[in-house]
Amino acid sequence: MIQRLLIALIFLVFTLLFTWQVVNVTRDWTLQNIHKQGSDELLEVITELRAGLDQYRYLPFLISQNRDVKALLALPTYEKSADVSLYLEQTNLVAGSSSLFLLNSEGRALAYSHWRDENTFIERSHDTQKYFKQAKNGHRGRQFSLNIETQRPAYFLSSPIYDGSRFIGAAVVRIELQSMVKKVRSTGTVLLSDFDGTLFFSTGAFARFEKLKTQALISKQMLSNGVTTTLWARDKDNWLSRSVALDDLAWEVTVLNSTEAVQKNVRNASLFAFGGCFAIGLLGLLFRERQLKLRSQNETRLALARNEAQQKAIINHAQVGLLLVSPDGVITFANSTALKQFSVSIGLIIDRKMSDLLICDDNTPLARMLGRLDWDGFSPLVGYESVGLRGDQTEFPLMISIRKMEPVNASLRSAAIERKTHKQYLVTIIDISRRKGLELALKRANESLESKVEQRTKELRDAQDELVQAGKMAALGRMSTAVVHELNQPLTAMRNYVAICRQLLDQPEMMSENLSEVDSLTQHMAAITSQLKTYAYKKPEAKVPISVQMVIEHSLLLFKQRIQDEGVELITCMDDQTLYVLGDNARLEQVIVNLVKNALDAMASSAHKNLQIELSVKDKVIISVNDSGEGIDEALMDSLFDPFVTSKQMGDGLGLGLAIVKSILRDLNGDIQVSHSALGGACFTIHLPVLSEEEVNSHE
Repeated sequence: MIQRLLIALIFLVFTLLFTWQVVNVTRDWTLQNIHKQGSDELLEVITELRAGLDQYRYLPFLISQNRDVKALLALPTYEKSADVSLYLEQTNLVAGSSSLFLLNSEGRALAYSHWRDENTFIERSHDTQKYFKQAKNGHRGRQFSLNIETQRPAYFLSSPIYDGSRFIGAAVVRIELQSMVKKVRSTGTVLLSDFDGTLFFSTGAFARFEKLKTQALISKQMLSNGVTTTLWARDKDNWLSRSVALDDLAWEVTVLNSTEAVQKNVRNASLFAFGGCFAIGLLGLLFRERQLKLRSQNETRLALARNEAQQKAIINHAQVGLLLVSPDGVITFANSTALKQFSVSIGLIIDRKMSDLLICDDNTPLARMLGRLDWDGFSPLVGYESVGLRGDQTEFPLMISIRKMEPVNASLRSAAIERKTHKQYLVTIIDISRRKGLELALKRANESLESKVEQRTKELRDAQDELVQAGKMAALGRMSTAVVHELNQPLTAMRNYVAICRQLLDQPEMMSENLSEVDSLTQHMAAITSQLKTYAYKKPEAKVPISVQMVIEHSLLLFKQRIQDEGVELITCMDDQTLYVLGDNARLEQVIVNLVKNALDAMASSAHKNLQIELSVKDKVIISVNDSGEGIDEALMDSLFDPFVTSKQMGDGLGLGLAIVKSILRDLNGDIQVSHSALGGACFTIHLPVLSEEEVNSHE
C-alpha cells in the first residue's frame, strides 16, 4: 500500500513539473510569434507611410518648372502673386496636399494656396526653416514639424528654383500627417512619436502630444531564441512592442500587438499537459490487462513462426539473390543464389549489416534507406543500381530492390505485432555484370560516333568560313566597281578641263571658269569617298539624352525647300510627350536625313508624293517613315541593309546609306525594319530604347 502511495506521489510531482515546463515553453513560443507578427506589421506600416509621402515628392519640382512662378520670383507684382496663388490653390486641390507656397530667395512667401483663408501668411519669413535652407543649398528639402500648441504635426517638402545658375526661390508643399497617417492599415496599435518621445499620432487610446513613457509600464524580456522583447502594460491591457527609428523623417514608429493570445495559449497548454499526464496514468493501469492478453496469444505466435519458415523456404529456392533484413539492417536469412553472388558461406553473411555488402556513398538513397528501415514513411525501393562487394573483396554491379514483408493472415499479424518481430524486409539482388558490359560497349560506340560528328562539324565550320570570306570578297568587288564607276566620270572630265586650260593660258577669264568646274568635280569625288569614311566611323564614347522630336524637326528643315519645290505632301504625327533616347544628335539626325532623302528620291517619278513621319512610344520609341514611291523589290528585302546594296541606278549612290543607318542604330542599342507602306511605297520603322524622366535627370 505504501509503495502504491509513493508511486502516486511521484507521478503527481512529475505531472506538476511537466505542466509548468509546458506553460513556459508555450508562453515563450507565443511571444515569439507575436514578435514576428509585430515585425511584419511594422514593416508594412513603414512602407505605407513612405508611400504616402512619396506621392507628394513631385509637387515642389512641378511648381518650380512653372513659367508664371519663375516670372513672379524674377519680378514680384501683386497681379502675378494672385495668379500664382490661384495656380497653387488649384494644384493643391488636385494633388490632395495640405498647402503649397512659394518663397523668394530671402525666405519670404510670395504666393500661397490658402490665400483666401490666411492673409497673414505672406508676412511670415521662412529663412530659418530647414526645408528652405536645404533648397537654398541646391537640394530637395524635407522637414518634419511638430507644433504642440496647434497640435498639427506636418511634413514639408521643398525644391529649389533657379534662373540659370542663380537661386531665386523655393517651392514648398506642406502635408498634414494626421489625415495621411489615418490611412495606415494594421491589426495592432500604431504609434508615431518624435525622437524626444512625444506622441503625435495613435490608433489606440493613447494621449497625443504627451511623453510615451508616462503612459504605460514598459519592461524587457529575453526569449529562448535570443530575442529581447519589449512588453507594455496599462491597466488591464498588455502589448508586445516593436519600434524603429526613421532618421530621415525624425520619427519613431511603434506597433503594439495585444498579448491576449499568450494567456489563452498558456491556459490551453496547461490543460492539455495535465490531461495528458492523467491519460498516461490511466494507460499504466491498463498495462496489467495487456500482460494478461499476451498469454492468450502464444498459439498465434507459433502460427507466425510456421509462416516465417514457409517464407524462408520459398525464398531459398528463388533464382535471384534474396535476403531477409531486420529493421536495424541486419541480415537474418540469405538464399543460395545470394551466397553465390557474394561468394560467402551462410555463416559469414548472417547477422552482418546489409551495408557491409555494398559500396555506396552515405548520401545515396540506398544508404539512407538502410539506415532507417523502421520508419513510418517507408516506401519500397525498386530497381536501384549499386555495387556489391564479394567475399574475395572484388566488386560487381548489381540491381537491388527492398520491400517490406507483412503477414497475410490477420491473426498472425496481430501476434507479430504483440511480439514486435513483425517487421522484416525482403532484399532482391540481381547481378547485372553482363548488362553493364553491353552498356560499356554501347558507350564506346557512341563516343566513336560523337568523334565523327565533331570532325564533320569542324569540316562544315571551315566550309562556312570560306563562304563568309567569299562573301567579303564579293562585297569588296561591288564596292570597287561602284567607286571606280563613280570616280571615272569626274576624272575624265577633269582631264578634259585641264587640257582646255592649257589651251586657254592666254585667256584667264575662261580658264577661271574651267578651274571652277574642276573644283566642283573634286568636291563631288570627296562626297563619294566620305560615305566610305562614314561607314567606318566609330561610335562616340559618351552618350547623352536627346529629344527625338527636336531631331526630327531639325532633319526636316534640311529638306524644307526641296519638299516645297517637288510638291511633296508632308504629314508628321508626333507624340505629345517629349521623348528622349540615349545617343548623340548628329548621328541620329544622320539616320533621319538618310531615310527622308531615300523617300524623296523614291518619289521622284511619282504623280502623287506623300511623305508621312510618325513618332510614338510603347515599351520603346518608334519612328516610322512612309512614302508613296515605287517601293522596294522583294529580292532586296533581306540584303537591303548590307553595304553596297542599292536599288538606285549606277552613278546615283554607293549603297552605303542604309548600311550606315543600321550601324548607327546598332551603336544606339536600336534596330530598323523595312516593310511595304500603306501609301504604296516603303516603310522604314526604327525602334530605340526610351529614357524615363528619372534617367534623363540622372544624366543632367
